[in-house]
Amino acid sequence: MVRALVLAALLASLAGPAAAAVGLAASVEELAGEADAVLRGRVAARASRWTAGGRRLVTEVVLVVNERWRGEAPARVVLLVPGGERDGVGQRVDGAPAFEEGEEVVVFLRRLPGGSFRVHGMAQGKFRVEGGEARPDLRQVRLLAGEGRAGSRRVEAMPLHELARRVRAP
Repeated sequence: MVRALVLAALLASLAGPAAAAVGLAASVEELAGEADAVLRGRVAARASRWTAGGRRLVTEVVLVVNERWRGEAPARVVLLVPGGERDGVGQRVDGAPAFEEGEEVVVFLRRLPGGSFRVHGMAQGKFRVEGGEARPDLRQVRLLAGEGRAGSRRVEAMPLHELARRVRAP
């Protein structure tokens, strides 16, 4: 019996950390209500850089805005996303949204000092638009069930027109 417990403890210690962020599931309505702006646009560019202290990487994503669904923002916004790759070094932040040049997206944003923005809700705050569908990428996120308001909808794939309606609702 003791051997089995020791073996189990040894095997458990060899297991690596989980490759996912854990967070509370949000609704579209919650994210929209907390966001400074909700925008639909296309990713024009992205580039990683070191933060001022040189200890962390961030990726600057330039978004050309096609539609403002909520809040105010200029026609081109810069999003700061934690993590990136530069000088042969990569830094990944589980739960952070990923962007590709040319990709069409809907993003829920919070304003940062200096005029840039961050994605509110991490991966839950970014939807990739393809055809008439809006889809968040939640593969690296484990969401814990929360209490949703009646009539609200969790962040999940849905028709683009439904996402727009839910964001624009008072």
